[in-house]
Amino acid sequence: MTSASTLRHSTFDKILLSSVVVCLATIISGARADDMIAGDELADLSLEELLNTEITTLSRKAESLGGAPAAVHVITRSDIRRSGARTIPELLRLVPGMQVAQIDGNKWAVTARGANGRYAPRLLVLMDGRTLYNPMLSGVLWDVQDTDMSAIERIEVIRGPGATMWGSNAVNGIVNIITKHAADTQGGNIGVVGGQQGYETVVRYGVDTGDSAFRLFGKYYDRDGNVNLSGADTEDKSDMVRFGGRYDWDGNDSDTFTLTFEVYEGNAGDYRTSRFLTPPYQAILDTNTDTSGEYVMGHWSRKFSETSALEVRAYYDSHARDAYTVTEDVDTFDVDLQHSFSVGKRHEWIWGLSYRSSSDETTGTFEIQILPTTATNRRLSAFIHDEISLLDGRARLMLGSKFENNDASDSDIEVEPSVRMSFNVSDSRAVWAAVSQSARVPSRGERGGGVVTAVIPPGMNPMLPVPIPTAVVLRGNPGLISEDVTAYEAGYRMRNPEFQLDISVFYNVFSNLRSITPGLPTCEPGGVSPLIDPTCLATSSHVEAPLVLGNDSNYDAMGLEIGMSKQFSERWRVQGGYTYFRSTDGGEGSIGETLEFPEDSPEHQLSLRSSTDINENLELDLLARWVDELEFQQIDAYAAVDFRLAWTPIPGLSVAAVGRNLFAGEHVEFISELADLAPVQIEPEGFIELRWNF
Repeated sequence: MTSASTLRHSTFDKILLSSVVVCLATIISGARADDMIAGDELADLSLEELLNTEITTLSRKAESLGGAPAAVHVITRSDIRRSGARTIPELLRLVPGMQVAQIDGNKWAVTARGANGRYAPRLLVLMDGRTLYNPMLSGVLWDVQDTDMSAIERIEVIRGPGATMWGSNAVNGIVNIITKHAADTQGGNIGVVGGQQGYETVVRYGVDTGDSAFRLFGKYYDRDGNVNLSGADTEDKSDMVRFGGRYDWDGNDSDTFTLTFEVYEGNAGDYRTSRFLTPPYQAILDTNTDTSGEYVMGHWSRKFSETSALEVRAYYDSHARDAYTVTEDVDTFDVDLQHSFSVGKRHEWIWGLSYRSSSDETTGTFEIQILPTTATNRRLSAFIHDEISLLDGRARLMLGSKFENNDASDSDIEVEPSVRMSFNVSDSRAVWAAVSQSARVPSRGERGGGVVTAVIPPGMNPMLPVPIPTAVVLRGNPGLISEDVTAYEAGYRMRNPEFQLDISVFYNVFSNLRSITPGLPTCEPGGVSPLIDPTCLATSSHVEAPLVLGNDSNYDAMGLEIGMSKQFSERWRVQGGYTYFRSTDGGEGSIGETLEFPEDSPEHQLSLRSSTDINENLELDLLARWVDELEFQQIDAYAAVDFRLAWTPIPGLSVAAVGRNLFAGEHVEFISELADLAPVQIEPEGFIELRWNF
């Protein structure tokens, strides 16, 4: 690792170089656009779309983003297309306040407002209302969260708690991936991507029959790995085949029905650190994880009147993972009902009920195990929400709470209330504030898991110099209770045809967070105390030195998030973002003999994005970003530029050259918090994308 002074010089040199590249390119291309075809509008960057963006995630109904009393950002279909992104985490880099780090060729650490990790436990991710949150280890397994990217309508991102509407685990934010109506994806679409890091192919076809429409798609990708700290190739590659579809029926003025499904199967490589009870006790191996799964979801809605509507959503999801160290099979059934109605002219009520049952079966090894090997978790919840119009519609007051009974929760009922208010200072400016409480229930792994994080050779343990190896094991705790947060937020939003600005500040008070406490060593297998057998030779093959999960960590987190968008001309738009985040400890220190769970997030992040139409057939998109160091993991700050140049020679056919992580060199972005993966350096890459609509 570099010294602090070297770090500061190198990172700021990089961001300066990146910014200069972006500014020069956009100024030149913007000038050309004005000179060549003045008066034409920038493709896909409709000002009306920008100013009248609707969201549905915050209050589970359609509302204008401009007056939303929360830190909200929407990744539009234009953003998705022009980003050149092949994965959803890459798209989330566009959102100010999101902390996105690539661990290796198929794994990511994604969260908002701190506590990032491969299994970041406080971010709820949805796709069309179906939760992608994994109940085994918490967080989201991003290697399987894939779909036809061109069929995504938008991604709504809410930074801050959303548990009042969506329940536990929506602590630091919500990501809702919303796919397009089948009627908007008619005809054929073929996409082919190939380059340094592999290739992928997507084929889609849609039909509109009048009252209904459907589409089917198939996708296959094969992506290469990266390099280790020495620059040698690693086997963190991945491949997956996926098939899915969507059916939409709009048969009358009051009823709609949607059916979606997907099935997938793939393989992900792991460049992992394995531990053994025999020499050499630790080695880096290239292993594989086989994944497969499927889901089917139905969504029916009925509009009774202009002021009353009912929605019912149900889905079944099944997935299996067969890794080198552990296997899991999880089946989930979920049904959700909500009813909205108005009382008078000022009150809009929404209430709902939901039930979820998740059953799993696991098998483990010496390195990782989850006990008991089978379990079922059930969740029953209800919520109620009232939106009150004040001051002739210039102000909104939102009151509500979620009430949840969960088998994994320590209390009979989790109560998660919130109060939000917004005030329109003028037609283009608004201020808002919110106070919310949210909870995160412990996962199966946190309650009953065991992960070997190190093996100390015989005689090398200074605390217990026995003649057999010592396994340091991160142990779950059946007595874990829910984590809690009280969040205070405020923001300012300005939106006009030339300039949009969003500023959010927050202060979060966390309690009962995960912590690590050294436990009493035992001779294993058998659990005999070294007080009875001091050398453990008589009863055991090794000593276990447990690190037991607890709820002894409490800290405060605060931050500032700024997002802006400037329309310099009809053909050139620039967007920027800055994020400041700080916690009182955040995994950097200890409390007596209790250590905080190792989670890490950058203190500062900067981004600058330019979108330009050089002429009617040529687009240029550039994204420069700078990410501060990760102090706990001792990972250097880095700067990178993403690039996309797209040409449309004829209507329906586009060819794009895309570059990722330019100027960043080979760099480490994140290391798995469970110490199960060896560090991998992410490489710059380039590829060509061909897309044909017919």
